Amino acid sequence: MARTIAQSAIRNPLDRIFGVDSNVRVLRVLARHGGLLSSSDISLRAGLSKSSTRLGLLSLGETGVVSVEGSGYSRLYRLNGEHYLRREIESLFAAESNRFAAILEAVRMSVGDQEDRVKSLWVYGSAARGDDRLGSDLDVGVIADADDLSTVVEVVRSRLADQSERLGFLASVVGLDMGDVARLARDRDPWWSNAVNDAIVLSGKRPDELTALSGIAAHG
Repeated sequence: MARTIAQSAIRNPLDRIFGVDSNVRVLRVLARHGGLLSSSDISLRAGLSKSSTRLGLLSLGETGVVSVEGSGYSRLYRLNGEHYLRREIESLFAAESNRFAAILEAVRMSVGDQEDRVKSLWVYGSAARGDDRLGSDLDVGVIADADDLSTVVEVVRSRLADQSERLGFLASVVGLDMGDVARLARDRDPWWSNAVNDAIVLSGKRPDELTALSGIAAHG
């Protein structure tokens, strides 16, 4: 079996800085916060165990990219403002954050000239919750009247396809009419409940706010 060959720490410091998940997540928190944080605060914000946070801080401290103030239980950590890669690291995490904002904007704009026909447009599922994995779809829900739905969904899918390669995501668009909303709410459908709970609404009303209206429409 071929061995992994160690690379130069001077030429390739990013191996050590970004080498493990805990390092990246600690760095992300510190870069976005911009100030001093305790280990407990970092652990909470990064969604890491305390032991993983401590290991990440130790590793990053050894590279010099994270600095520490205080001692013992009073230690506070920050991104080292004097580190030669500090600005690039901050820019990298800013670009990461901006990308998700750009994806949401792409979804919002995907309705194009059909906006007046859209009753609700939202993102739900793992991406909305923040627990998606590599290869996960971006789940998009759209509600319109039955006569408009197929046109609206076609427009949304087509316009998102144009953006997906540029921003690196795959959209899965589900279209519902008001009758569907009434039925799903009445049946307390688990998919509907989760989609409503996760919802990041980008246009129109929240999907659950349409439940009462859907009942009127269904019996109308």
